[in-house]
Amino acid sequence: MSKDTHKALKELPPHQRFNNFCKGGTLARFAWFEIMPCRMDESEGGVVQCEADWAEFWGLYGRANEGTEDKPEYLATAIHDAPTAFEAVRIARQIALETGKGFVAGDVQFGQYPRRHGQVTPVAEFTELAEDLTFAIHEDNEMRIAPEDQRDDDFDNHPLADLREAFVEYSDYSGSDQRNPYEETAE
Repeated sequence: MSKDTHKALKELPPHQRFNNFCKGGTLARFAWFEIMPCRMDESEGGVVQCEADWAEFWGLYGRANEGTEDKPEYLATAIHDAPTAFEAVRIARQIALETGKGFVAGDVQFGQYPRRHGQVTPVAEFTELAEDLTFAIHEDNEMRIAPEDQRDDDFDNHPLADLREAFVEYSDYSGSDQRNPYEETAE
């Protein structure tokens, strides 16, 4: 896509930009968002969130508080399915720029990040997500791989490594400017 195409994309209504959004849908109704690996599972009746190793695609979900202040119930609504973690984070960056609302990310095996005092806490800054995933990958590798069996590529081969790399690319984690998802082509 050209730069003009991406700029035009930004002006389209949500149902034309996000492949699971209905006409008239709005991002404003969501309190926060999440990115999770997903796969089709006929035994479960359709799409299920799964481990990153089993992902057939990555789902972006909006979480809306449908409960009460005393008993919040953050129901998930599918917004967009992306073929790769990188594409999912690019779309997430668009949503974050438009709404200023937070994200969590992870999978069913390792849980969701970021966590503060044991609680999952959505954040708008993708640098924080990249840092939390970096820490989680290092911690998991230390716990699951004996020191004598550790290799230089363990970090890069971790199931959450692609998701972490995507958050690095769309943040200022490495000290560079954040990528603008509206001014580039999909990789």
